Amino acid sequence: MSRRAAIVALFLAGCGARTGLRDERIDAASDVVDASDIVDASDASDAFDAPDVFDVFDVFDAFDAPDVFDAPDVPDVPDAPDAPDAPDAPDACRPVRDFCGRFEFCANGLDDDCNGRSDDGCRCVPGAVQPCFDGPPGRRDVGACRDGTQRCLAIGRWTECEGGISPQPDICNGQDNTCTGCLTDLGCPILCPGPGDPRVPDGHPFGEYPLRGALFFGGRATSWRWTIQGGPCDQLVAMSSFTLTTPNQRDAVFRPSLSGDYTVTLTVTVPDGSTLSCTFVVHIAGPGLRVELCWDRSNDVDVDLYLHRPGSRAPWWPAVGAAQPTQDACSWANCEAVIRGETGGSPTPRANWGYLPSPLSECQDGPHGPEWRALGFCANPRLDIDNNLSKARGTPENINIDRPRDGETFRVMAHNFTGTLTHPVVNIYCDGRLYGTYGAAPDLVTGFAATGGFARGAMWRAVDVTTRVNAAGETRCELNEVHPPGATSGYDVTIDNVRY
Repeated sequence: MSRRAAIVALFLAGCGARTGLRDERIDAASDVVDASDIVDASDASDAFDAPDVFDVFDVFDAFDAPDVFDAPDVPDVPDAPDAPDAPDAPDACRPVRDFCGRFEFCANGLDDDCNGRSDDGCRCVPGAVQPCFDGPPGRRDVGACRDGTQRCLAIGRWTECEGGISPQPDICNGQDNTCTGCLTDLGCPILCPGPGDPRVPDGHPFGEYPLRGALFFGGRATSWRWTIQGGPCDQLVAMSSFTLTTPNQRDAVFRPSLSGDYTVTLTVTVPDGSTLSCTFVVHIAGPGLRVELCWDRSNDVDVDLYLHRPGSRAPWWPAVGAAQPTQDACSWANCEAVIRGETGGSPTPRANWGYLPSPLSECQDGPHGPEWRALGFCANPRLDIDNNLSKARGTPENINIDRPRDGETFRVMAHNFTGTLTHPVVNIYCDGRLYGTYGAAPDLVTGFAATGGFARGAMWRAVDVTTRVNAAGETRCELNEVHPPGATSGYDVTIDNVRY
């Protein structure tokens, strides 16, 4: 090739190379321009509008949902527990069998043969008390039905079942009154409680027990009326063992002084003049052992209750006519909040039988509440009140041991200080259950009269009580009526005799 041709060839080759480079650059540049389209993607920083998702923080307006905390305005719904449909919601019919049989089985408190009497014809230990139910056995504790109690007479036969609620014809009260397991009066405006209803919890002696009409009736009423029937002492004495304030208003306050079952009736009159009513049982339970004394002339005869220390058979007083009982006898002299007894010119020591004191909640609502609060504790043993016709009149007396020990035996005695004839009744409660009643009609205590005074006159040794306390601290009792020495029946009443 000539020199000229070679030069031309080189020139052309060089131009081709430059053209190629330029084309790549142009493509690159256009790629960059496309990339700048990606800068449009930086328009995607409109995605920063996504922080409008901070509008999702408007969902924090959902935190306005804590306005749902306005729902705690639903505590107005505690008016709803005022008429909890829940207890009566047994719209479901679950029929129960009556289980009537041909024979009566003893010691179960049931009317097994369905003749209208529980444990009729059965033998029993005089003075003993047991729960009982007069309806067909299968209806016990069904619907409105609830146990009463029956007492063993001196002849060794049970009384009729008293108190409680037996099967009745159905009425409009939101309860299965026939106790068959089927509620027939659906939609009734008054909703009455049955056994175990949370609207009717157990109460405590001397504590205020609120009765709230709106818990049972939420409609319009032109009048309200509450009535209460008490236990054994209320059948004996003129003064009730309870007080009831504002009985003719929607809300009343019931204040019992004794343990046991109280039957409460609410009667509501509605605008058309018709009435609706509920009858239910309120159980009042004090802890441990509670010994109760009442008598038919408690307004004008002074009778004193005594409880003897277990493990001792010492006499009640050192001698006939002695002014102070021994420390083995809990009484007015050494067991009240304020000790009034004196020994040799000095105050009598408080009865100390080795029990720990109880918290104030066990005694501060009683008649000597301020004095117990001043002491800072409730003593054991403890006398609620001495009905000596000046400190108190017409009221029963109680001695309490809130937490007795297992296997201890206490003797109960009543002393007629005034000396005038009267008829005392002793009731024994353990953890709120009535275990025994002694001296009630027709088995009255006879001969309980003589010239009274300190350690003189009539003394009735009523019953020995043995406490049975389980690991959970629950107290049950075994009772043995005290008879005259060498006898197997009759009341042990003496005159001017201070023996155990």
